[in-house]
Amino acid sequence: MADQTIAKYLNELTILTMLRVQGQASRIEIARHLSVTPATVTRLVNNLIEQNLVQDIQPPVASRQTNREPGRPATSVTLNASGAFFFGVEVGVDILRFALLDLAATVIDASEIPFHNQMSPEQVAGEIARQVNRLKANPIYRERLKGIGIAFPGIVRSDGFIVNLPIVGWRNIDFPSLLSELIDLPFFIENDANAGAFGCTYNDPSLPNSCSLFLKLDAGCGGAVVVDGRLLRGANGTAGEFGHLRLSDDGPQCSCGNRGCLESKIGLGAIAQQFLGAHSLSDIELAHLPKRIVEAARSNDARAIETMDSFVHWLVLGLVSLVNLYNPSIVLLGGPVATLAEANIDRISQGVRDGIVTGIPAPTVMLSTLGSYEGAIGAASIAHHHAFDISRVGIIAAR
Repeated sequence: MADQTIAKYLNELTILTMLRVQGQASRIEIARHLSVTPATVTRLVNNLIEQNLVQDIQPPVASRQTNREPGRPATSVTLNASGAFFFGVEVGVDILRFALLDLAATVIDASEIPFHNQMSPEQVAGEIARQVNRLKANPIYRERLKGIGIAFPGIVRSDGFIVNLPIVGWRNIDFPSLLSELIDLPFFIENDANAGAFGCTYNDPSLPNSCSLFLKLDAGCGGAVVVDGRLLRGANGTAGEFGHLRLSDDGPQCSCGNRGCLESKIGLGAIAQQFLGAHSLSDIELAHLPKRIVEAARSNDARAIETMDSFVHWLVLGLVSLVNLYNPSIVLLGGPVATLAEANIDRISQGVRDGIVTGIPAPTVMLSTLGSYEGAIGAASIAHHHAFDISRVGIIAAR
């Protein structure tokens, strides 16, 4: 009986994943995909309908006459997008961003509020709980909010324990314990680059996911690798600190205490220092600096051109090493500094092609498809994945 229950659960997850990735499908198509009988599919689908997770849809009238298979109802199955919702939070340098996803992993709401560096972990946990309670007060979401994802800008262990957030000054914070006292829903805590990387591939199934590399270009510089739809986490979940890839022995001191890190060459602070000769901007001004530099370079401003050339040089050096190490099929660039990358995407792509080891296929280099809410969307996607995606079963087994 236990084996039958597990098989039923796995088959239901497979159906939900199939419908999310491929769209609607007939029951016959589902039976072929699962290698089970049509009667088994009927039982599985009916159970999912009872849970409000899928629904039957009628095909167009003409289709019913020509494509109907003998003995089967002329219906297809699709996700009930409003059957479940997932809330994502990104704790940024100066802002908290929120995103709400439905069961189809479509963003249905996004918002942001200012975040001050002096806010304590307890205050941030309280604000997250307030936002969750606001959603639960809405009858649409009350019983259908299934999980929460939170993304932080720094080193986070697999169990959600915050090791070090140098940009906001937090170290050794048991955030799961803080939040579990305030909310009663499953939650998942991630590094922001992990969340952004996962969200890009999870929310756009058309992107190749055999091996994708993500680089978040912000005040810090984080990264992540997604292999076959799963994050490459390392032994303790802290893999992907690409911003601390050492490229030289000199230069300004990085937030980690070393010199010559990629982050100290292409992070927002480094860019401001090169372009302005000093770093005295507010967080809001700093976030808009890349766009300002691009506009100045288009007007042939020598300092702006020099700043962009330096950015491209160091970014290409870092990417060449990462591509040589991981052999990704796609490199995704996100974060506010990606504005500089967008203006130089052809140069960056060519630099990577020219610099990698001969014989390694050059990856496609492109911008993140999620925009400024990539961290929050990615965090919500991780919660969605833990609740309703078949690939999570391998993660559980690995643990």
